[in-house]
Amino acid sequence: MAKKRKRKQIRVGIIRCDTHAYYFGAQMGYRDIVPEKLGEYDYIVEHYYQNIYDPLDLEKLPKVPGFEIVACYDHERERAEQFSETFSGKPRVCDTVAAMTKGTDAIFLSDCDGGGGDHLELATPFLKAGIPTFVDKPFALTLGDAKAIVRLARRYQTPIYNSSILSVVPAADLFKRRFAEIGDATVGVIKGVGGAFSQENLGDRDQLGGLEDRLAYIIHGVALALNLFGSDVEHVEAMGTLPLEYLHLHMRSGKEVMILNTSIEHFPERCNFYAAGYSAQGAVCSRPIGDFEFIYGGQRILQNFKKMILTGVPPRDYDDIILHIAIVEAGQIAQKTGRPVRISDVLRGKAKND
Repeated sequence: MAKKRKRKQIRVGIIRCDTHAYYFGAQMGYRDIVPEKLGEYDYIVEHYYQNIYDPLDLEKLPKVPGFEIVACYDHERERAEQFSETFSGKPRVCDTVAAMTKGTDAIFLSDCDGGGGDHLELATPFLKAGIPTFVDKPFALTLGDAKAIVRLARRYQTPIYNSSILSVVPAADLFKRRFAEIGDATVGVIKGVGGAFSQENLGDRDQLGGLEDRLAYIIHGVALALNLFGSDVEHVEAMGTLPLEYLHLHMRSGKEVMILNTSIEHFPERCNFYAAGYSAQGAVCSRPIGDFEFIYGGQRILQNFKKMILTGVPPRDYDDIILHIAIVEAGQIAQKTGRPVRISDVLRGKAKND
């Protein structure tokens, strides 16, 4: 009997060799990872996955087979070289983003701390080339860029995927099941990490103008809110000193959700998320959703990414991806003007910023 032929590995290119590149790369390229190099170049990711009794054992690493990391790029070439070393030197280090359109089946556009301002530029060559692409959170810095990425994906029939870990983390699924204890939640509160920068850190910058420095964090709170309480956002309000410090979502269903993006000076937690649901029948509160819960959300993202590559079908509706950025844009306008802002007006370009 003839041996069954092994499925070809998906050849992935990684853009931006930051912590998220190591975080997701370690789950995809676990066969090639060099634990000593992971500790040298990204101790944070090593900490997530390491067996404390044996530093070379990455036993907590959720594995997603079927990938092979074959190329990497970073605007700082040294970071790309270090990333390649961490994966046994197998990813070729590219000098340009365009060079990654050759020899790759898919692209993972990583972004741990950025605001998404360069995502349209970085994703464009791959969307035009028909290469399935994951665009890390936030999908874009502006609604205009978000819409432009989706237009390219549709025009060139290239599937794209974007997700915060908080959109898919299993811990959120478990917490949602508890809403039945109170007859479903009609009011929600999300403690995010969007304000993980103190007022003092703003320096001389415009207090509301530093969103690009915070959107990588703020978007997680928005994602968790929609995951838990629904995406039927009608209008938003916002207030506070920090960007979107208190972001209030009003749902068409009548639910109300408050996202707290307060400074770590007031709530000294950097990466743990908390959620609470309230109704006339009582309240339920989540346990911390943090670092060691996140890794299983990361695993789900890669499983969805893999399925998209194999089927050509995006795992998430593009309108849902755009909605997250529309909420942020509506919140900015609401905070600046002191008025409620309808999501439909923002999507149609009718919301006034004065």
